[in-house]
Amino acid sequence: MNMQEFQQDVNTEREQGDMLQWLEYLQVIWYRRKLIIATTLFAALLGFVHVNQLKNIYTAQSSLILGLPKPQVVNIEQVLTPNFHGDAADSEIEIMRSRSLAEKVIERLNLLNQAEFNPDLRKPEKGFFNFLKYLNPKNWIPADWKRAVREAISGEVEVVTQVDLSDEELASRRMAGAVSAFLGKLSLVRIEYTNIITISFRSLNPELAARVANELPEAYIDDLMQAKLDATRKATAWLTRQLEEQKQKVAESERAVEIYRERHNLAPDSGVGLLADQVSELNSQLIVARAQRIDLETRLEQVNNLLENDNQGIEFAVDMLASPVVPQLYRQEAEAVNRAAEMSLELGPKHPRMLQVNAEITDIRERMRTEIESIQRGLANELELARAKAQNIERSLRTTEADAGLQNREAIQLRALEREASANSALFDRFLSRLKETSSTEDFQTIDARVISAAEVPSGPSAPNRKRTLIIFILGGFLAGYALALLLHTLRPGLLSPEQVERELRINTLGVVPLLPSGQKPSTYMVQNQASAFGEALNSLKISLQLSDPDNELKVLQFTSSVPEEGKSSLSLSLGIVLARAGKRVLLVDADLRRTGLGAQIDVNKETPGLLDMVISEDADISRYVTPLDFERLDFMSSGDVLNASPTDIFSSRRMEQIVAIMREHYDMVLFDAPPVMAVADARVISRLVDKTLFVVRWDKTPRKVARAALDLLRQNDIPLVGAVLQQVNMSRYGRLGYGDSGHYYVHGRYGQYYQD
Repeated sequence: MNMQEFQQDVNTEREQGDMLQWLEYLQVIWYRRKLIIATTLFAALLGFVHVNQLKNIYTAQSSLILGLPKPQVVNIEQVLTPNFHGDAADSEIEIMRSRSLAEKVIERLNLLNQAEFNPDLRKPEKGFFNFLKYLNPKNWIPADWKRAVREAISGEVEVVTQVDLSDEELASRRMAGAVSAFLGKLSLVRIEYTNIITISFRSLNPELAARVANELPEAYIDDLMQAKLDATRKATAWLTRQLEEQKQKVAESERAVEIYRERHNLAPDSGVGLLADQVSELNSQLIVARAQRIDLETRLEQVNNLLENDNQGIEFAVDMLASPVVPQLYRQEAEAVNRAAEMSLELGPKHPRMLQVNAEITDIRERMRTEIESIQRGLANELELARAKAQNIERSLRTTEADAGLQNREAIQLRALEREASANSALFDRFLSRLKETSSTEDFQTIDARVISAAEVPSGPSAPNRKRTLIIFILGGFLAGYALALLLHTLRPGLLSPEQVERELRINTLGVVPLLPSGQKPSTYMVQNQASAFGEALNSLKISLQLSDPDNELKVLQFTSSVPEEGKSSLSLSLGIVLARAGKRVLLVDADLRRTGLGAQIDVNKETPGLLDMVISEDADISRYVTPLDFERLDFMSSGDVLNASPTDIFSSRRMEQIVAIMREHYDMVLFDAPPVMAVADARVISRLVDKTLFVVRWDKTPRKVARAALDLLRQNDIPLVGAVLQQVNMSRYGRLGYGDSGHYYVHGRYGQYYQD
């Protein structure tokens, strides 16, 4: 098998395991269906009682629009008109939800006389079925018990005092409670992208709900108009005070202008503009002079560089020198250099003609240098003149600026005083105009909101939704019943089906053996009911053992379990009877030397010689140590009666191997009833003497963890296991648990007609 096929098998097994788990959950529901139905019906009854105790709640709804367009009388709206868009509209909602506005509505409608808003007027609720109050943990313990516990813990006696409150304090507390109840019943919602607010109010009285839903927007509009009127009056008073102060400032500022002008003999036009023109002209001349000086300095610097570098780069400075002689000398030099280059190819350096040309080049360069030096001296003279001119202009500019500054400072102070007087006069005019506007609007206020939809008396209750509440109770009861069923299923540690045995213990299940009726012994029941389901289960187990390993004959079989009281002794006896009836010579050995119990089921005397007696003897005649039973071909060997013997040492001895060999010679099948695995180590020692080991699991009793630990212990010692048997199965409960479709289900369903019980 390749890796891909192996992974597919693993995934398939995992999916099958998940499917089995889901089937188990469904089986739990089916098995505990009566509990779930009872819990659901009880919850439905509680829900029915609860919903019939609920009072009808009526909801009335009105609509209010904010920010209405209105005629523009004067410009005062910029001060007094709010903007109801965006967050401002949400702010108005908070104003409508304010406690002060709620108090106004309560006083207008006299709601303190309503039991909904005044706890003193409410009648105490009576009735045995008022059970929801007990869901609050605070109501579980009476107040007297709580006080007693606090006294016991603190060691001090709590003194309950009655504080006398004044009528005003009682009225204030009563109003605060009414406002809280009022706001709890109020709902304000702004319709998205609009300035429309929906006002909803819930009440036990439909007429009262409609009255409140209509009164709240009216109270809000009245409060809004009163606020605007108060703001207008405050603005008028403030403007009046500001106007008086500003009038005095205007008079003082105009008087200061006249005094300053007379003191400094300043006319309205004092000639300051002429000096400013002179300063501007001198600044222009100074800029030109500085530019000429910078140009001469640059040209002189380039000429100096030519002289220092022996006229190198003169071809790039011809235009800068502004001399007709320099370009002519430069061309002559170039022609002489070209002739010298041509003659140097034919004549040597000492040739007279070469010497003459070189002398000519030297002469031209000397004249060029002399000309450049002459240009240098001229530029130096011009530079000195330019510098002197710039200095003269600067001195004239400073003098003119000083004169202008002296004359201008007083004019500047005058203009400052004039501007202050003009500003005070303009502010006075503005305050006067605003005062007139405010005074004219004091008695003319427009409404910024109006009711667009008045609330009507609701025709039916809006709450509670009794159908939904009842459905919630029913679903809660079903879930509670299912949770209780799962809890009970989880608390049962036993195994309930062969599928669980194979999945949890990883071992094949060879059969399911039904539980015998109370008081029935396996031997007696097998004689009286040979064709019963119990007998057929053992026949099926016999066939499963024969087919477990067809290539190797199974002659010696060990029965063991994880803990005592698993039914392995009765199973070994019953299987021995079935094998004997099939014509085999069978020996049943009680190998539990510490706790013999098999002999009591078949009424064999304890003093009868048995396994321990044969072990300590040298006798090879096994017939002396066995007891024939009432069933033909079935013999029984008890554990014997020898004190102070170690069972582990006995089963590990060579003598025990000889005895097992003798058993194989005389019998077709030897069945060892061994002790439990988790109790002692005898079963692991016996396993090396037998062919296979059969593991017995008691239905719904053996803890799966213990059984798994016992099998892991056997596997660690490489003990060959033939399989497991689910023993003492209550077939009636087995069917109710949902395993009626299992292949091991014998009594109920389709298979019951084949058996006689």
